[in-house]
Amino acid sequence: MPPTSVEKLLKSSDGVDIFARAVGDHGKPSLVFVHGLALSGSVFDDLFKEDYLLDRFYLVSYDMRGHGRSGKPDAVESYASTLYADDFAAVVRAFGLRAPVLIGWSLGATVACDVCANLTPGAISGIVYASALPYMGPIMNEVGKPLVLSFLPGLLSTDDVLLSIRTKVAFIDSLFNDPDNVPVGLKWSWLGSSTIQDPLACKALLARTQDPGKLLEAGSKGLPLMMISGTRDTHIRGDVVVRLMEPHFKDVEVHTIQGGSHTLFYDNKEVFMKAVVDFATRVTRMATF
Repeated sequence: MPPTSVEKLLKSSDGVDIFARAVGDHGKPSLVFVHGLALSGSVFDDLFKEDYLLDRFYLVSYDMRGHGRSGKPDAVESYASTLYADDFAAVVRAFGLRAPVLIGWSLGATVACDVCANLTPGAISGIVYASALPYMGPIMNEVGKPLVLSFLPGLLSTDDVLLSIRTKVAFIDSLFNDPDNVPVGLKWSWLGSSTIQDPLACKALLARTQDPGKLLEAGSKGLPLMMISGTRDTHIRGDVVVRLMEPHFKDVEVHTIQGGSHTLFYDNKEVFMKAVVDFATRVTRMATF
């Protein structure tokens, strides 16, 4: 019998729609997956079919505001840190989650900063940084590789259709180790997510600011963090993320996948899943509900 799957269209505190889905047994500890730039929670569809995860956890994903099936306002104030935290809280309430582990991939990892800055301590039981941008700000230029930074003009363009199309195709290809061997249906699905994102919404969400103070404070007080990255990641300098974040976290794990791409949960699925399961099992057992 296939696992139970539930989809919901939620309202955040400012009335923006947030699309979310959950798969599996609600009685199990929960993992909330947050996708990367210009994409949506659908990038985790194949992962959410894996018995290795479903046997142990309740799996939840949602489309960040500005992405996918969620609302896409184009005003910078609609991407405030408090609103990103409210979006996460709305998902937690809607599915009745208790201190989930937040698994942030790429840009999605920045949501952990919003949660720590605006929600009560204990809102999450741990953080997984998967090929992660830890938070918005000048750090983006430190941890971002030249290739991903070179995509920004095309992703933000409102007057050059050819540049926009070529950039999005190249952006999707760059996520994988061997894009020519990725099923075309999967790539087109991801390309579709990027295409429905208005450049004005993309510009507004990339302009948002975050204060990492509460995130680093939570780390110093024992909030567990696992950082996992690949040596062939063309977007993020995983070693720099570790160097910048590890000193601030009392409970920290670091996993480097040799030959791993930016999309670890696809190109390096088995290694990625094992690391997540081991970490999440440990920290959810530690959490007090």
